[in-house]
Amino acid sequence: MTGVRMKRLMLALLGLGLASAAHAATLTLYSAAPATLARTLAADFEKKTGDHVEVWTSSTGKVMARLAAEANHPHADVVMVAGWSAGLDLAQQGMVYPYHPADIEKALVKPAQVSAPFLPYGLDTVSMVFNTKALPKGAKLPDSWFDLTQPQWKDRITAPNPLLSGTASSFLTAFVDQYGNKAWKFLSELKANGTVWPGTNHAALLPVMSGERSGMFECVGHAAVAAKAQGNSIVQVFPKEGTIMIPRPILILKSAPDKKLAEQFVNFAMSPAGQKLVAKNNLYPARQGVPAKPIMNKMGSFKVMSVNWSQMAAKQPAILARFKKEILGQ
Repeated sequence: MTGVRMKRLMLALLGLGLASAAHAATLTLYSAAPATLARTLAADFEKKTGDHVEVWTSSTGKVMARLAAEANHPHADVVMVAGWSAGLDLAQQGMVYPYHPADIEKALVKPAQVSAPFLPYGLDTVSMVFNTKALPKGAKLPDSWFDLTQPQWKDRITAPNPLLSGTASSFLTAFVDQYGNKAWKFLSELKANGTVWPGTNHAALLPVMSGERSGMFECVGHAAVAAKAQGNSIVQVFPKEGTIMIPRPILILKSAPDKKLAEQFVNFAMSPAGQKLVAKNNLYPARQGVPAKPIMNKMGSFKVMSVNWSQMAAKQPAILARFKKEILGQ
């Protein structure tokens, strides 16, 4: 090849590279735990499209706080949080760009078929979790939420802070909605019995895994399954009163400058490939035909309380405010 032809070829390749770089775009994703899910979704989407995804992960409470702080100059394009009520709250504030294609909605499993201007990328639940090697002497595993106020569990229980955890805030709201004053009495008795609310689900689960505490109230499912899969002596207990199945929102902010790119990311998260990553990260996939991990409790094997998510979203701020004042003393 002559020097001239080589030079032309190099210029052509350079031009292609510049064109490719010009067409590549950047999407910003804010996501609640599990962080590995957000990162793997982003990495696989980048491989598929050539576009870049910037990822920031934290708890649902911190994601919501950051969105509020950035309200005048939003940075995120797509948001994934753990509580359905959190998504409805953002929609109520007028921050959500409606995107819930009918063909995807038709493919959702029944518990994920919830009306909203966004989609559920997965589902999770909460349960009681115990370290079987750290139980009080002679103690049996309880089968009721309300058993945790008994003397044998004094100073032995942790719980996630619902001001930080989306699943905990959803469960607290549903629990108070179901039991009213009985729920507040129970929470006060839990506090008097030495229960602590140290932070996120991860922060609340660590003392249980180490054996410093015996059990955890309202532990999010994916954290419990991950701890169990790692070989910890962890057992989940679904109380006889029932728990809730919580859809986890994936939504596009109205402020996102490139709606097509954001839609592509949501479509990927909801595709069979994306849903397999959801399952890999110990959540129940929202899409039919994608199985959950065998280690997870099968849907239908535990009682689930009925939830009106719109009503819950309206009640949640007042319930969280009362919890912060009366239970956390803040």
